[in-house]
Amino acid sequence: MQQYLDIFQQLASPYFRQDRPVSEPINAEQLKKIVDFSLGSKGTDLAALKQAASHYLNYQPDSAQVDFFKLLYSGRNNPALLGDWVTSLSNANMHTYQMSPVATLMEQELITQWNRLVGFTTDTQTGDGVMVSGGSQANLIAMMMARHKACPELKTKGFSNQTLVAYVSDQAHYSALKAASVLGIGTDNLIAVASDNQGRLCPAALKDAIELSVKQGHKPFYIGLTAGTTVLGAFDPVPECAAIADLYDLWVHIDGAWGAPILFSQQYKYLLEGCELADSFAWDAHKLMNVPITAAVILTRHQGMLEQTCGGGGGDYLFHSDENSAHNLGQKSIQCGRRADALKVWLSWKAIGHNGFSDKVDQLQVIKQGCVEAIESSPTLHMIGPAPYLNVLFQFRPSANLSEDQLRVLNIAICKAMQVQGGAFVDYAKYQGKTGIRLILANSDTQASDIDRLLSHCIKTGESLVNAS
Repeated sequence: MQQYLDIFQQLASPYFRQDRPVSEPINAEQLKKIVDFSLGSKGTDLAALKQAASHYLNYQPDSAQVDFFKLLYSGRNNPALLGDWVTSLSNANMHTYQMSPVATLMEQELITQWNRLVGFTTDTQTGDGVMVSGGSQANLIAMMMARHKACPELKTKGFSNQTLVAYVSDQAHYSALKAASVLGIGTDNLIAVASDNQGRLCPAALKDAIELSVKQGHKPFYIGLTAGTTVLGAFDPVPECAAIADLYDLWVHIDGAWGAPILFSQQYKYLLEGCELADSFAWDAHKLMNVPITAAVILTRHQGMLEQTCGGGGGDYLFHSDENSAHNLGQKSIQCGRRADALKVWLSWKAIGHNGFSDKVDQLQVIKQGCVEAIESSPTLHMIGPAPYLNVLFQFRPSANLSEDQLRVLNIAICKAMQVQGGAFVDYAKYQGKTGIRLILANSDTQASDIDRLLSHCIKTGESLVNAS
């Protein structure tokens, strides 16, 4: 064992350097020539394993670097990292208290705190929840609970001729389509409702879509709202949509995978006004809370609904009746084998505290605002849509004579060139027919100077590409 610990320390030490390039881009065919990916009948020595692990780290984009702006996660949370190491060492399963006593009680405390933040736990009600692999699984379970509420007989008897219809924004995460497919709802019966010029679902369009479904003889059952859309970071209007849901007795789910931590902030939690009116809520700790992947939760204000929807089977060979059986979490989960992700989240929350997460959200909002102001004052950079949260979508536009297709090609080329140069790792996205550079702010180490350097790099790279064409 000591040999492996020594190797890990040797590999990890240089990985924590702040001067590491954010990425070392390499195509698949080149990588195949460097790394021996073959598996054979005979084992290999420790030196070969060390080399393979070293290759993995060398060519893995480093999401902890301040120049990593590509995805909805970045930065490093050291208490959570410690928890991740310990979790892997213990190799625990979360299906029963007996197999994970400490992690079970940690998860229950986390569920309590998350429910209080969302508003599902009050003086008159106690919310429920279970940790899951990510937002996609949380959204799937939410739609499962909505389906069970609308048609509980489907759990035992299967589908009848009834057509169930679900509604999400046209800016919703693609996992909603997956959920509709997996659950037998059908992707054709997931209605993409129009969003407004702020990227938010339009309540009037939602009501019209529901009324049309009713006229067609279909059964509406689910509304999926987004708190922090992938492209703009928009927050759908919860109170208005919840009022519509009440008219038709529909389940309301909020996909807060990205935007939920706004609830830590007294200054910005207004963006999720009315979230307590929802029936379920998804939250990814492995996004803005910087906990190592995977760590997420599905919450609901309906006690018992998770077990009604996901429970069944297992029998007495898994779930024994004893003094701790009330703490068995397996019957709430669609998984049997489930990693003890609670430890890393709990350690992180214990170390940082509510106020620490609040400070991070507030600080990043200040950095975001400075970024937007710098773009708006630039003669060649232009915002595409608003930036209510920590997403900034902008375009390098050197000339008014360029068509949108030309700008699309140019801005995609800027993103790719910056990655190759190793100076920044950003992505591109499309909104309302315009393709621009998408900047995600999730790393609490980010400073205004990092943003200035990035924008300067974008401009210089864009000018270089234009001059070379």
